[in-house]
Amino acid sequence: MAKDSENAGLRRWRKRAIATWAVLAALAVIAFAAMFVLAATDPTENIALSRNEVVSAPSGERTWRGTFWNHSDSLYTDLDTVVLFLDEDGKPVGQASGGADRLDPGETFHLEAKLPEDAVRMQIYQLRWTREGSHRAVLGPYKSWPFGYVMDTECGELRLTIGACLPQREQS
Repeated sequence: MAKDSENAGLRRWRKRAIATWAVLAALAVIAFAAMFVLAATDPTENIALSRNEVVSAPSGERTWRGTFWNHSDSLYTDLDTVVLFLDEDGKPVGQASGGADRLDPGETFHLEAKLPEDAVRMQIYQLRWTREGSHRAVLGPYKSWPFGYVMDTECGELRLTIGACLPQREQS
């Protein structure tokens, strides 16, 4: 009889332990799903730097060319950006600025500027826009990047399939 009550107590404990682990696993899955949704809808990465190159002329003069791409499905208006060119010590030695009145989903806009001799890195100092009736967003400064680094250049098959990315195209 004592053995039966021990077994019954052990079974109750096991059922409660399994239920507790199931609840904890469900909470973890829900938390990861929420983080995925927040990351996928993060407007701070919807405008990506997709070109960041230095072109040298035969005379030795260097030109920086950059492209910003709206890879989301949202319309952005009054878009403007300031890009700083930094020396070895991280101090600004030049800049490029520009923007677009309207950047439809998938569209790009280009910046070009003469690059100072001592510039070795770039930094998106400020990126501002208005998105479909929302308040003006102001982002930056971003961390500095070497020339050639891009945030995103193309949409992968999965991102295209789920609609998380639109291919690049010139403004119409």
